[in-house]
Amino acid sequence: MNRRSGSGVPGLFLGLGAAAALLLLTACAQEVDSPGGASASAEPTSGESATPEPSETSSGGLPLATDITLEPGQSGRGLPEGVPGAMDSSAGAAWSPEAGLVYVVTYGSSSCPSIAEAEATAGDAGVTVTLLPPAAEMCTMDWAPTTTVVAVPAGTDETVPMTVVLGEHGTVEVPPRTADGQPGEVAWAGIE
Repeated sequence: MNRRSGSGVPGLFLGLGAAAALLLLTACAQEVDSPGGASASAEPTSGESATPEPSETSSGGLPLATDITLEPGQSGRGLPEGVPGAMDSSAGAAWSPEAGLVYVVTYGSSSCPSIAEAEATAGDAGVTVTLLPPAAEMCTMDWAPTTTVVAVPAGTDETVPMTVVLGEHGTVEVPPRTADGQPGEVAWAGIE
C-alpha cells in the first residue's frame, strides 16, 4: 500500500507560524527611541553623561528654587531655603533675604508653572504682582511650588505689613521684614 504522507498544507502553516513568531520576537527585541531621543539601551558616548540632564518637559526648564540668585525675575522649582510650604493655598508671598525683593510662590503643575513678572507695581490696594499664565500645553497633574523673585516698587516700607495682590489667587498681607539676610514669614492666599 502506498500511503501518502499528507499534503504540504499543514506543514506550510506550521512553517509560516514559526516565521511569524520569530519576526514578532525580533521586533520586540529591537531598540526603540525613548521620548528624550536616545535609544533606551544606548551607552553614553564620550561626550555624554550617564546621568540624564533635566529637560524642559521633565522640570519645566527651571532650576531648583534653592539654587536661584536673588535677582528680579529669577524663578525656580520648589521653595527657597527657609521658606515653608502650604499645600492648602495656591499662592503666597514673603520677603526674601535681600532688601527690596519678595518671593512669590505659586502652586500648580510642575511642568507648566505660573511665574510672576520680575517687578511688582504700586497701586491703590498695595503692591500688585502680575502672574503669567501657565503654558497652553499638556501639563502634569501634580501640585508643586514654583518660586519667583520679584522687585517691589522703590520706597516700599519693609517695616510695616505690605498688601500684595496676587491676581486671581487673591490678596495677602505680608508681615514686616524681621531680620536682614533672612526670608520673612510667608503670607498664603486663603489662609487666615
